Amino acid sequence: MGAVMKTILIIDDDKEVLDITKIRLQKHGYRVLVAQNGEEGLIQAYQEKPNLILLDITMPGKDGFAVLKELKGSDITWNIPIFMLTAKSETSSMIDSQNCRATDYFIKPFNWEELLRNIRKSIEMTSENDLSL
Repeated sequence: MGAVMKTILIIDDDKEVLDITKIRLQKHGYRVLVAQNGEEGLIQAYQEKPNLILLDITMPGKDGFAVLKELKGSDITWNIPIFMLTAKSETSSMIDSQNCRATDYFIKPFNWEELLRNIRKSIEMTSENDLSL
């Protein structure tokens, strides 16, 4: 039996970032879902229960912090690792992300090798925790 393909949801209002990130993640064997705003991202997260979410902070409508708080407060999605991807390098944004229980924080443009390594590590840790429950 082959390994189950892991799913990553990218929530970002920048179509170019979505496209590039999707292609790169697919090349590494991930199933990738995309959402161009917070509301769409929440719907997909609840329906698909991805293994990991990459979430932009600055978006029109529901911003990344509002989406993060909602996902972490839900019985359905509370345990999904969420990486904040942002152009914001202010320490306050990083602290806010940690306070809202984000798993990781990457400033755009980010280092792809580091992002992929952390994605792999977070998905593995979450999978191990799911098995131990």
